[in-house]
Amino acid sequence: MSDPLILIRAVHFAATLMLAGTLIFGAAVGGPALRGIDGGAVRARLLQIAWLSLAVALISGFGWLVVLASQMSERVPDQVLFDGTAWTVLLHTTFGHACLVRLAWAASLMAVLYSISPKYSGASRWAIAALLAAAFTLGLVHSGHAAATRGGLGTLHRAADGLHLIAAAAWLGGLLPLALLLVAARRGTVPLAAAFDATTRFSTLGVISVGSLLATGIVNSWFLAGGVPALVGTDYGRLLLLKVALFVAMVAVAAVNRLRLTPRLASAAAAPGGHAKRDGLRALIRNSLIEAALGAAILIIVGMLGTEPPGAHAQPTWPFAVRPSDAAFGDPQLRADLARALWAAGGGVLLGALLAAVGLAARRRRWWLIAGGGAIAVACIAYFAPTLSLLTVEAFPTSYYASPTGYSAASITRGADLFATHCASCHGRHGRGDGPAGRFFRTKPSDLTADHVYAHMDGDLYWWVVNGMGAVMPPFGAVLDEDARWNLIDFVRANADAARLARTAAKVTNVGFRSPDFSAACPDGSAVSRDGLAGRIAHLVLAGPGAHERVAQLAARGGDTVTIAVPLEGSETAGACRASEVELAAALVQLGGRTVADSSGSEFLVDGSGALRALWYPGAKPDWRDAEVLQREIAAIRDNPVAGRTTGSHPRGH
Repeated sequence: MSDPLILIRAVHFAATLMLAGTLIFGAAVGGPALRGIDGGAVRARLLQIAWLSLAVALISGFGWLVVLASQMSERVPDQVLFDGTAWTVLLHTTFGHACLVRLAWAASLMAVLYSISPKYSGASRWAIAALLAAAFTLGLVHSGHAAATRGGLGTLHRAADGLHLIAAAAWLGGLLPLALLLVAARRGTVPLAAAFDATTRFSTLGVISVGSLLATGIVNSWFLAGGVPALVGTDYGRLLLLKVALFVAMVAVAAVNRLRLTPRLASAAAAPGGHAKRDGLRALIRNSLIEAALGAAILIIVGMLGTEPPGAHAQPTWPFAVRPSDAAFGDPQLRADLARALWAAGGGVLLGALLAAVGLAARRRRWWLIAGGGAIAVACIAYFAPTLSLLTVEAFPTSYYASPTGYSAASITRGADLFATHCASCHGRHGRGDGPAGRFFRTKPSDLTADHVYAHMDGDLYWWVVNGMGAVMPPFGAVLDEDARWNLIDFVRANADAARLARTAAKVTNVGFRSPDFSAACPDGSAVSRDGLAGRIAHLVLAGPGAHERVAQLAARGGDTVTIAVPLEGSETAGACRASEVELAAALVQLGGRTVADSSGSEFLVDGSGALRALWYPGAKPDWRDAEVLQREIAAIRDNPVAGRTTGSHPRGH
């Protein structure tokens, strides 16, 4: 918590949620429960909390603006106040605009709060104040990660984030007001019947809030968490898991309140002389304060989450020695063994859980059933563990790293140069494990065009490039920088794809190979790119000298196939979309598996998802220069628009 922004965010969120929660409590819980009785003292205390929360929110909001401006300009807070930097952030950023809007809501809320008298219920004014406080809270959406999500998904993300904030305010912010009302009931200034009414209403509000928090939390996690590897392998993910754990603890305490303590309070309120009985009140007050403390811890975590990059945008460090893998299902025998083990182990665990549940649900708990059920579940898992272990493979801290290059043509061509310099002596010029230095090794260098390459994740390859493989391969972490490592991995991928793409014999299959990133300018002024095909099929042509007529013929076609000429030296590409990136031609030559001199006229079909589906070069059969043959191959892509990625055999065998 060395970053002051974390503390300021936490305080601001706490004050804002307390403000909204207190007023929502006053309008939806306390007001109806205290109607018709003398509840002026409680309403006065609620107004005090609201005013104090609003003051803290405004002060901390100002501090947030100053600290943020200081960090953005790399100047001390004193300077940004007097040199205009804070005003620039306020007037020219999304965060600043949100601050101004929220300030307007705060001013309106002040006017309404000033008009509320604690002597009268004033239900309509409490409701208006609650709505204004909710609007003030919703403005926080534009200060978090949701503000960075664009388009229609951004609208969904911000809507979910806003509802998440309101639900949190209604529950967390209402806990202290509830405790104060219960304390008043314990002292006898408020009837037990009113306390029971308020507790019941707040319990219902809590159920709605918890449901909303769960639903919106799932949506927010989908945008930001980044999957299981990011949850356990990034600071953002671990903080999110801690937040979820605290949330579960709050729900457990709330469940005790609703299922055990509230009925006890109802009995006390209904019994003769109930005003003298305070059974359950002390426990309810205690649990409400425990919930509030857990909520305060969650708000500190929220302050920290806002300063961390989302898990979806960070490289996760995998903390386990193994990771899940479905490669074993590629082997028919292993697939059958795994299916039997999964069914048997799953059935045993289900039976054990059922027996344990029966034992717990019995009027007098049957411990022998609980113990027997647990023993059955553990025994099934232990017995089938060796077979189920086939669903895991060795993992490394970097296993779930993702390449930041976008698989660009420039990255592939640079990787080819790096491979020739650092790797070809052992792995061979084409990566087949036949380099001249490899014959002196006891263990033959790996064939980097073999199936096992596809069983390894990019992060696995990254680990081996940096750290080596024991006595088999030296480390290159000190020789290659971050970018160079990923360039090398991109080339290894492209080289393995090239070995398989050449075997397609100009035929479209249901297997796809990732295309290098490309963009092209078209004669009509439009542009086309790999990631912007939107379902169209791209026909890439390596246009060398003499390819002008073929390019013009293809460009004249109609339909949803776009022709993209990738010029080689001395070529003309009039009439077709033209890819201007110099490295793209070199990358396609690499994928074609031919020399530059022999690559002129080579053609590639790329489906709407950006996957290479087939390669043709002059002389290959079937001949794509026959319009009917080419149309048949294009139709094969339309009939099978989603291609599977090439997969290798189970990695345990390598």
